[in-house]
Amino acid sequence: MSYSKTKTDIQVAVAKWLARRSVPTLMLMGSLLGRLFGWLPNRRKRVARTNLLLCFPELDDAARRGLLRQNLRSTGQGVMEMLAALWGHDRQLQDRFTINGLSHLTDAMADGQGCLLLSCHTTSIEWGIKGLNRALREAKLPVGHMLARQHNNKLLEAHFEAARLQFVDKLIDKKNLRSLLRSVQSGHSVYYAPDQNFSYQVAFAEFFGQPAATTLGTQKLAEKGIQVIPWFCFRLRPGQWEITILPAMTDLVGVPAAQACQQVNQLFEQQIRRYPEQYLWVHRRFKNQPDGAGSPYD
Repeated sequence: MSYSKTKTDIQVAVAKWLARRSVPTLMLMGSLLGRLFGWLPNRRKRVARTNLLLCFPELDDAARRGLLRQNLRSTGQGVMEMLAALWGHDRQLQDRFTINGLSHLTDAMADGQGCLLLSCHTTSIEWGIKGLNRALREAKLPVGHMLARQHNNKLLEAHFEAARLQFVDKLIDKKNLRSLLRSVQSGHSVYYAPDQNFSYQVAFAEFFGQPAATTLGTQKLAEKGIQVIPWFCFRLRPGQWEITILPAMTDLVGVPAAQACQQVNQLFEQQIRRYPEQYLWVHRRFKNQPDGAGSPYD
C-alpha cells in the first residue's frame, strides 16, 4: 500500500468521524476552525482580506476586519457542513431546513422537464444541495445532478465521488456539456455555480463594482431552451438553514453576452449582500483582469 493512499485513507477516516458528530458540535468545531484560520498567517486569509477591501470600500477598517473574522468563522463552519453532506447521517438533516419557493422548481419540472439550478458559492452550498435533494425526494421529484470540478488529488476525489453519489445520483464534470444536457433532457435539475474566476469563454462583468471574468455558459445553456432557476442556501443561525428558490430567469436570451453575465452577477451580489460573511471570499474571484491588468492578489 502506497504512502499516499494510506495518508488519504487516514484523512478520510478522520473526516468521516467528524462528519457524524451532532450538528451543534459540528457548528462549534467549525467556528473554532474558522478562528484558527484567523489567527494563523495563510494565503486564504490574505485573499479574503483583499476581496473584502475591493468589494466593500464603504466600510471602515474596523468594520472590514470584523467582516473578515465573521467570514473565516463561516468558512470554517462551511468545511464542517461539507463533511456532514459527504459522510454524515441523513438524520442530521431533519428539521434543519426552511425551504421557500419550492413551487418555482416544481413548476419548472412539470411534465418531466429538467432545469438548471443556478447558485453561487455560499459557504453552505454543498450542505444545501443535500438538503434540497432530500426535499425533492419527499416531493416525488427526480433529485438534482451536480456539476463539479474534480479534485487534483485523484485518491481523495474517489472518496468525494462515492460520497456525493449517495445524495446526487450523478456527477458531471464542469466541461462536459453533453452530459449536462442529457441530465436536463431526462428530467433532472442540475446544480450549477458559475461564480468563480474563469479563464476561457468569458465576458468581464461587474461584481461588487469590480470587473470579474464571468463564464458565458449560463447564457449559452439558456439559449438551448433550458430553464434557469436561481436558488441560494444561507445559515440563519447555528443548526438552521434557509433555502430560497426564485422564479426562472427569463432575461438571459436575446441580449448581448456581457449583459447576460452582468445580470447573473447582479443576482449573486443581491443575495450575497443579505449575508456577506457567508460567501466564499477566500477564492481569487478577480484573478483574471481585462486588458492584461495584473491580479490584485499579486
